[in-house]
Amino acid sequence: MLSGKLNQKDIESLSRHLKTLRQVMKWTQDDLAKKVGVSRQTITLIESGKTAPSKTLVLAILGIFIVLAATPIFGVMIKAVLKASGLKKLYEKALDENLDD
Repeated sequence: MLSGKLNQKDIESLSRHLKTLRQVMKWTQDDLAKKVGVSRQTITLIESGKTAPSKTLVLAILGIFIVLAATPIFGVMIKAVLKASGLKKLYEKALDENLDD
């Protein structure tokens, strides 16, 4: 479980919004899993809120979507989800915490 600046509320937010972000990109759980180097089951567990990802995995997952937010095709939709969900701030918190380790 994540500690420090990242709390249970942050993890719940990621769980709630990860599926939306993935679906905007028309990715399956397997597609996202391959992009971040984990199993499909791990993505399933995160999306269902049954497991908390490591700080490294939070950075990997959200990092992909932060980069995609700059693309012309999906950028507007991704930016809207990241802003509305607070996940961009979660990414920044995870990054700050990771740098502090």
